[in-house]
Amino acid sequence: MEEYLFYVTISCLTIASPGPGVLLTLTNSLTYGLKNALPGILGVALGMGGISIIAASSVGAIISSSAWMMNIVKLLGAAYLIYLGLKLLRSKPKLQNTLNDITHSESLPSVTARFRQVFFVSMLNPKPIVFFMALFPQFIKADQPFAPQFTLLASTFCTLVFLIHFVYGYITTSARQKISLGRGFLIINRVGGIVFICFSAALILSINVNLIINSV
Repeated sequence: MEEYLFYVTISCLTIASPGPGVLLTLTNSLTYGLKNALPGILGVALGMGGISIIAASSVGAIISSSAWMMNIVKLLGAAYLIYLGLKLLRSKPKLQNTLNDITHSESLPSVTARFRQVFFVSMLNPKPIVFFMALFPQFIKADQPFAPQFTLLASTFCTLVFLIHFVYGYITTSARQKISLGRGFLIINRVGGIVFICFSAALILSINVNLIINSV
């Protein structure tokens, strides 16, 4: 039980730390409200579930041990983050008068689009693969069946992802009441777009570092 609680603590600290998924949850919650941000929050959780399965398989071992495979995943992730960043920078929220108008605006993406956007951000982030491959073995006992232990750890992590992002969304949605509408959301989109592009730049720089190291 103590080991499990330690795992939960590490997971909570990791999930709560700023990253592309957290930023998308904050942006969607500010723009559309908690209810409309839920598909994205579910996308983050299920994306982490998919990553955990990959990490537990031979595919995860291949990706984490191959610099070129890791670079490909990073490049795809960087490209998608640039796309999201430019999309936010180009967006021009209308100066609506009420939060209700914003929530029901025609610009609200479909449920599928909101889910898919955050799901892909999670799946194209290579860091969780390495994280899971480093973390899971510390809490899986060799003398016990692997599947039940993996299922418990992975499902716990996904549940924590959903709950923590839900809390982020709730707090952010509450803060919307204090934000000047229209121009406030425009500033939020601009800042979010810049941060996404910075995340992608960090990924690209890490790719270059790996290539230099491998060529030496």
